[in-house]
Amino acid sequence: MPDGRPAEATVIPNWEAPLPMVTPDEANDIATGRFFATGLAMGAADAIPGISASTMALILGIYQRLISALDTLLRWCRSLLKSKEDRTEATVQARRALSTLIPVGLGVLSGIIIASFVLVGPDDAPGLMRRSDTGALAYAYIFGLVLASVPTPWLQIEAIQFSHWLLLGASALMLASISLLGINEEPPPMWTIPFAGAIAATAMLIPGISGSLVLLILGHYTIVYSALQDFEIVILGSFSIGLLAGALLSVPTINRTLERHHDAMMAVLTGLILGSLPYIWPWKEQYDIEAGLVVNIGPSGPYIGVAICFLLGVMTIIGANFLESRRWLRG
Repeated sequence: MPDGRPAEATVIPNWEAPLPMVTPDEANDIATGRFFATGLAMGAADAIPGISASTMALILGIYQRLISALDTLLRWCRSLLKSKEDRTEATVQARRALSTLIPVGLGVLSGIIIASFVLVGPDDAPGLMRRSDTGALAYAYIFGLVLASVPTPWLQIEAIQFSHWLLLGASALMLASISLLGINEEPPPMWTIPFAGAIAATAMLIPGISGSLVLLILGHYTIVYSALQDFEIVILGSFSIGLLAGALLSVPTINRTLERHHDAMMAVLTGLILGSLPYIWPWKEQYDIEAGLVVNIGPSGPYIGVAICFLLGVMTIIGANFLESRRWLRG
């Protein structure tokens, strides 16, 4: 070099070198953040009739871990009646399960509150799904989400058989036929709210079945989500008791069914997703459930806006599947 100093060596980055080690605390923080984000997506999804929170968990790659964590927590409850050694081992496992369940649960609650405010809203400020000027657009986006989710459980069947096609068709026809009755929501008796919560909790834990869609069919959707916005403690308390009871009763059965009849269950879930599509058809006579019967009608505009929202819904699911396939959201 002109100044007499030796030339600096050119540094060529080694792109194949291993990444720096991640400490256990950093790994836990990353996992906790991912679980909260997944719960947020699950809560937002389940606030939308027709979209299953568990389908979102399935897409984002934590569904079986979530069911296993819930089952572990239930085993800990049962261990309280057993020996000290059994309780100790179950407690260790339960703490690991809670490291998943707590951030997911907080995310779900946050997602439900945010989505319900936007979609349903309080009675004095109806959300997007209850307004005539935005109802078709909101339902079109939801329709795209659900339609694009149809292959999710079907592709998990290891060996497709004729019986799986029969299960798909039967479950789809069963759920779709109920939509012919229309959707109506009159104030239900208070005693029915815990039962609605129990059924909704079971639905939330099964991919392909939307807890909100079940509430819509049972006539409790707007009542529950309006109570959430207006913080009506009696309704929310009754519904929460039902949710807890439904989860406690259904988790062991779901876990065993997934283990023993996985392919058959995935076929049924695919049919249930297909069968939910009539409920979320974009065009309806009117959109406020509390105002009366909600009945599907033929396309009547705005066609361009509906098409754009539908494509956005499809692209949302395609994007989520792409991220899951790249394992960006996996721990």
